[in-house]
Amino acid sequence: MASSSLIFLTITFSVWLLISSSESTEHFVGDSEKLWKVPLPSEEALVNWASGHHFIIGDTIVFKYNKRYEAVHEVNERDYRRCVTKGSRHKEFHGGNTRVVLDTLGARYFVSGRRSHCLRGLKVAIVVMPPSPPPSLTISPPSLTLPLALPASLLQSTSPSPSPSPSPSPSESPSPSPNSSGRKGGANGSGIIVWFGVSLAMLIIFT
Repeated sequence: MASSSLIFLTITFSVWLLISSSESTEHFVGDSEKLWKVPLPSEEALVNWASGHHFIIGDTIVFKYNKRYEAVHEVNERDYRRCVTKGSRHKEFHGGNTRVVLDTLGARYFVSGRRSHCLRGLKVAIVVMPPSPPPSLTISPPSLTLPLALPASLLQSTSPSPSPSPSPSPSESPSPSPNSSGRKGGANGSGIIVWFGVSLAMLIIFT
């Protein structure tokens, strides 16, 4: 049952990612074709732009700029805060039409390739969030329902017997035979116990 649940969750998550990727959005940095440049309307222009957008995994952000004067560097948080433009782990883009797919969750940091421009506000930090699953995928794994009704033969054997007739005198009572009603009752009782044991075992295995 554990492996079946794992397969079910894997399929559901794959479908969820497929739907999410088909609904990805392109975000032009600054909501403009060429806002990756100085001077900016204000030093907080890109900060305000990022705070007003919702970025989910699978989205793309687009930087449009004049490649003769600008570049885009993806950096860590420390270098973002200090406008450090040189680092062995920096990702540098110089094409003038930089498209970055947001394929990881968490914060992403981008600065201008020119430190003086970064210090004037040409940098942006965004937070990539997971998409919310659509309502159609909010489903539960199929549950296993075990039969709780007793078999008909056992129900008949456990049905109330008619009220006993007056007992015969000791001299008139026949001697018990090997196939007496007491042995039949024991067999039926053991059958019920076995049935409940099997049902309990199936319940433990499939949950």
